[in-house]
Amino acid sequence: MSRSVFQNTEKENARDLENLRISEAGKLIITCFDNKIIAFLSVSGKMKCITVLGKISDNGIEPEISQDDVVIAFVKDVKQDIGACFVEYAPSKDGYLPLSKIPKSVSVKQGDLIPVKLTSQAQKGKRASFTAKIDYSKIENGDELIEKAKHLTRYSYLYKSRTSYADKINKVFKSDEYEEIVTDNEDVFNIFSDDFSNVRLYRESAFGLDKLYSLKTALDDALNRIVWLKCGGFLVFDKTEAMTVIDVNSGKFTPSKGTDKESAYMTVNTEAASEICTQLRLRNISGIIIIDFINLQSDEMKNALLDVLRKESADDTETVMVIDITELGLVELTRKKEFPPLYEQLK
Repeated sequence: MSRSVFQNTEKENARDLENLRISEAGKLIITCFDNKIIAFLSVSGKMKCITVLGKISDNGIEPEISQDDVVIAFVKDVKQDIGACFVEYAPSKDGYLPLSKIPKSVSVKQGDLIPVKLTSQAQKGKRASFTAKIDYSKIENGDELIEKAKHLTRYSYLYKSRTSYADKINKVFKSDEYEEIVTDNEDVFNIFSDDFSNVRLYRESAFGLDKLYSLKTALDDALNRIVWLKCGGFLVFDKTEAMTVIDVNSGKFTPSKGTDKESAYMTVNTEAASEICTQLRLRNISGIIIIDFINLQSDEMKNALLDVLRKESADDTETVMVIDITELGLVELTRKKEFPPLYEQLK
């Protein structure tokens, strides 16, 4: 086969794969980037949600610690004045263990190893919280674990929930959003096959999942401060300590001839509202969110804009509440926080 014919065949194969990517109803793609297991939800060629499921260490694939897990933590410090210990439950990951959450029969000092159970995830600069009061009777083979704990090293899992991955996937993604789960990692395939029947191992080495779905580009786009709209306008995302602020700009938008200014602004605002709802879920932005849309004078258009936000956010897996438009023309909304924002998950 000549080189030119081979190149044409490659292009045709790539085009066929691209058509498959765009025409799909929905796929959950799970692959590895920078020693992390990351799940991408792609629907009709558009990325809808990205989340980090776990990491890859010397011990293999490890999901993030969940509230059913018991891990051997290292006591870094005991602070009697604040009634708490600081424990390291994974390399470079510190947690908060209140002294009130340690059995009275257990004496803890700096340098000790202690089994702990997660009570709340680390979020927004706050450490994860733990308890050492563990009801082993509610854990499978719990009596054996008490003796086993004496022989484990720091960071070891005394008990690891088999469904940790499944739990997070079911919280972050709706089952009717995707037809199948696709992964190019055999270890991931074996783990997920225990909990999901629609898992497929992708073996096309010549055109990998990253290229097929532009996964690295999707990650970069989800971290960018600026998001361009099809109409030519753009969004600017800024994070403060208290809230996320989103500015809507007309940018390169050119209204159709004869269109009045108010209607032109509404065109940009409507597309912006839809894209903002996508970006909130994609980036896992939560808490207080303020949107500075292009100013509208008509109360009818303002209400229509709020309706777009309510409609587009209804498919979110987290609760989104659209509050109102302030006298300054700023839209207030909130989104429930279940997991850290994407940029924190990727650290």
